[in-house]
Amino acid sequence: MKRFLGYAFLLACLLMLAGFNIDNAIVPKDEILSGGPPKDGIPAILDPQFIPRREAEFLKPDDKVIGVKAGGEARAYPIKILNWHEVVNDTIGGVPIVVTF
Repeated sequence: MKRFLGYAFLLACLLMLAGFNIDNAIVPKDEILSGGPPKDGIPAILDPQFIPRREAEFLKPDDKVIGVKAGGEARAYPIKILNWHEVVNDTIGGVPIVVTF
């Protein structure tokens, strides 16, 4: 029971810090569990660095990427990197974009 109360208290603290108000939740508050990192807990990539494809030795031929082409420029955002960051803020072809996964 002590462990449960400790988890419930921790959850309540995390929810307060995350800025979510659950006063009107239709699910009992003690059944709401953390879904992982807190708000802003996964850092976005704000200044992505790119290398030529032939230098990207960490990628395998069948690795998935999100490709973007704009203004004559093309970029690939590897899913294996987006799995850790989920958001990339970039500018391509002079257009600000957000790549998310």
